[in-house]
Amino acid sequence: MISELVMLRFPFCSAGILTLIAIKLSTTDRERGLRMGGGGIFESIESGPSGAEELAFKFALNTINRNRTLLPNTTLTYDIQRINIYDSFEASRKACDQLSLGVAAIFGPSHSSSANAVQSICNALGVPHIQTKWKHQVSDNRDSFYVSLFPDFSSLSRAILDLVHFFKWKTVTVVYDDSTGLIRLQELIKAPSRYNIRLKIRQLPADSKDAKPLLKEMKRGKEFHIIFDCGHEMAAGILKQALSMGMMTEYYHYIFTTLDLFALDVEAYRYSGVNMTGFRILSTENSQVASIIEKWSMERLQAPPQT
Repeated sequence: MISELVMLRFPFCSAGILTLIAIKLSTTDRERGLRMGGGGIFESIESGPSGAEELAFKFALNTINRNRTLLPNTTLTYDIQRINIYDSFEASRKACDQLSLGVAAIFGPSHSSSANAVQSICNALGVPHIQTKWKHQVSDNRDSFYVSLFPDFSSLSRAILDLVHFFKWKTVTVVYDDSTGLIRLQELIKAPSRYNIRLKIRQLPADSKDAKPLLKEMKRGKEFHIIFDCGHEMAAGILKQALSMGMMTEYYHYIFTTLDLFALDVEAYRYSGVNMTGFRILSTENSQVASIIEKWSMERLQAPPQT
């Protein structure tokens, strides 16, 4: 059985956040035409094609501009800058360049070191900074101009613990990709001291995509209730390897914390008997969301090929 838990429901995130910023900044200028710029900083490997985040950023602003009832006297423009991944210095320089142009907000980049550099600049100058990736927020956080489209880690952690209670699991194995997973799952990790739950924690290999040795250990140990904290690409590899090892049967139940599990093709496992549970933050049954997804899909199909 492949199950899906809809944890949070809200419409097209990028367009919604950017619209709120535009409305806030243009309230006093409604009676006269206004052009407002947004900055986008996106990471690329060498000179690769535009990524999904960059395409979504453009789509969000263009969608707002086409809806003249939303901001009738405002046209949103954008400046796109691309940087090499892990280059926080270049990210800072590009952010300063965009701020000198007078952008109203900056979207991205994704990698933590680059994002932190841009966030520091935006916070100092009072410019909204929008991110889509998970970020650990400390209790004395002073980044008042930071907006994340990713759910707070504590909400996701509590949701996973609620699932464990719902399924009445008494033994659980947590498999994490990197140390941030231990932060995201802290509510579950605290569970043994509060509830009658036995917890085993394992880590995926750091420098290899071969999870078979780890899977073999879990199979030998009869660990049937497993929570994987990893990206959707890693999850796809794990499922393929688990299938080859006979671990996709009705005895196993996997929970994946990635919010992109729906992006995987799981048809090959549909009748295997395995139980899989995942999360998503959009309700595709919502008519507004469905309409946006359809328009987004059509625009991507009609876009010129990347060179």
